[in-house]
Amino acid sequence: MKMVLKTKIAKYIAGIALALSVTACASTQAPTKNAINASPAQTIEAQQPVYKVEQLSVTIPEELTVSEANTFVPRADIVWREDPRGNRKHQVQAIMANAIAEGVSQVAEGQPVTMEVRVNLFHAVTEKARYTVGGKHNINFDYLLRDVNTGLPVAEIKNIDASFKAHGGRKAVAAEQRGETQKVRITQRVRDIMYKEMIGNTES
Repeated sequence: MKMVLKTKIAKYIAGIALALSVTACASTQAPTKNAINASPAQTIEAQQPVYKVEQLSVTIPEELTVSEANTFVPRADIVWREDPRGNRKHQVQAIMANAIAEGVSQVAEGQPVTMEVRVNLFHAVTEKARYTVGGKHNINFDYLLRDVNTGLPVAEIKNIDASFKAHGGRKAVAAEQRGETQKVRITQRVRDIMYKEMIGNTES
């Protein structure tokens, strides 16, 4: 099974209402191949360089692995620590849905589209890494935009590598004291990238 979280993007002000549903599982292990079903394969030309996302779905494939090992770099697809132990896929799904919604909701005008997101990798750093050498937040996902009226893709599936350097040691402690947790920094990173994606500014 794969988990799909869907939400409508409408005047995102204080928060978003999230409804969780479960659909049939995907069969592929590859991060970008067949990640999102873009059929029909035929796409339509985008009439505007700016997109207004009206509905968002975030998928966490069941085949992604999760690790709770407190090593420097656990061998898994999902590594997350800041929420209490529980369903890490649900936790990551919520983080990504909120971050992406915050970004795309800043665009009030543009071609109305729906957005389908598939998370491929979500690596925050473990306690061992965070309070010593630090590391890297490895965040990778695909997204597909569809015209609201026709349901046809307006562009090809795009892969986003939102990875960035994670704090470590004293820097991590100081950041936490300022309220800059891993969740806060990851949310800001994904939010800013997706806002730029929707307005056609993809420069790093």
